[in-house]
Amino acid sequence: MLRIAAISFGAALLAAIPGARLNAGVLLHDDGSGMTCQFYLAAARLEWRKDGGDWRDATGAVFGPVPYASQLVSRQKGRQTIEWDVTDLARSWARGGVPAGAVYLRATDPDAKGIVNFFSREHRDKGAHPALVLEWSDGRTLRVEPTADAHFACPNFRGLGGKSVLQVGGGHAAVLVFPFDPTGATLRRATLVLTSNKQYSRVAEIAVFQAFPPSSDSSEIRHGIAERFSDDRGIDTDPDVIFAERFDSADTYAKWAGGDPKMTAEVVDSVSGDGYEPISGGSLRVRIKKGGTLGLNVHYRFADHGFQEPESAYFRYYLRLGESWNPVRDGGKLPGLSGTYGRAGWGGRRADGTNGWSARGAFFKQSDAASPMGSLRGIGSYVYYAGMGSSYGDAWGWNRAPTGLLEKNRWYSVEQYVRLNTPGNEDGVLRAWIDGHLVFERENIRFRDVSDLKIESIWMNVYHGGTSRAPADMTLYIDNLVVAQDYIGPMRRAR
Repeated sequence: MLRIAAISFGAALLAAIPGARLNAGVLLHDDGSGMTCQFYLAAARLEWRKDGGDWRDATGAVFGPVPYASQLVSRQKGRQTIEWDVTDLARSWARGGVPAGAVYLRATDPDAKGIVNFFSREHRDKGAHPALVLEWSDGRTLRVEPTADAHFACPNFRGLGGKSVLQVGGGHAAVLVFPFDPTGATLRRATLVLTSNKQYSRVAEIAVFQAFPPSSDSSEIRHGIAERFSDDRGIDTDPDVIFAERFDSADTYAKWAGGDPKMTAEVVDSVSGDGYEPISGGSLRVRIKKGGTLGLNVHYRFADHGFQEPESAYFRYYLRLGESWNPVRDGGKLPGLSGTYGRAGWGGRRADGTNGWSARGAFFKQSDAASPMGSLRGIGSYVYYAGMGSSYGDAWGWNRAPTGLLEKNRWYSVEQYVRLNTPGNEDGVLRAWIDGHLVFERENIRFRDVSDLKIESIWMNVYHGGTSRAPADMTLYIDNLVVAQDYIGPMRRAR
């Protein structure tokens, strides 16, 4: 039975079920939505720590100088085959090092000018493709080719996977991803084999490291206020909680300001189809209709409820992307925090430090269905701040493990934190957590130049685009929203 309440003022944030399975990891790939100079997954705007890709050295240090192996590549006429003994690196994969099979190549001297061309997996000569040769204690020798390879020519931000060569040295680096399965046998030796037919300097030393994007970091689940309240029941009694909403009845909408007759949001307790399952009681269903852009647009304004506008706040909601959530045309906006004051910080109204700011959530255009990550949907932040490079906000993917890549038909706890900067200083903070895992952190944001700008509201916004319109109906669900002065965390489920 569908219970619907027409929404006049409405909104809610998402919260994930503790213990819900997160995605198993980001698969590095080399199509246009994969690895580039800036991103290790461009489709979800998941950035490397540094442009040009991240590595971990043989001592375990991120960006460390000690390679697992290196070889001198001299200028020669014709083809030459170069081999690196990468046994220690492969053994680290067998011990659980991640991402297994991912190799990072760069010149030992980052200032060296010479570039070496290696044949890629796309080269027409299949016999010259990159290979990883694995010798096992049970007598097997396996020669495997990469499932992805790409080089980075920063500041060129285009993806360079799919080319017939990989260029390394002279400021260029490359990542190759090989299938690797330890199979229970002991690894005796691993050899990386590449073929080169052109070298642009007399000699270059090319070193091998572990490719190590931010998604490879492990993180502990952080619990907060919600751990003390089973299913969030009674959480509004905590002295640090400003506001809580469970969407169990329609009259809760009176707390929200704004509203648009074009909104398509309603409280439901059951839905036929679309993969929906409630957390408990009701949820807010938000639907962007085919040909439309708006699903939800309301505010919880602190001053309207007798609170001083804060300079820092935590905002947690549970989010479930329905089966129909397929943003194949464009990305858009999700709930977040703001201080626009009706002047700036949205819709191309550029923030200048005195007129407004915002840090809404974001969703991104999905990868092609055939892509290794095509079944997941990326979310992140869409931010207007002082000193931004254009009139429109910056989209930042949540790039730390387990990242902002979500499965459909699953509840997630989504928490965002903003601490405004000292006026004029670049010390503002934006953090995000998925199911209690810190997935994003930036601590150098200049939101404002004047003290009058505060956190004006929680902005409940679900919007497709830009200006592009949804190619089909798209539905998501929101529940168990909490706003607080301290970290909230995922809720504790009743036993």
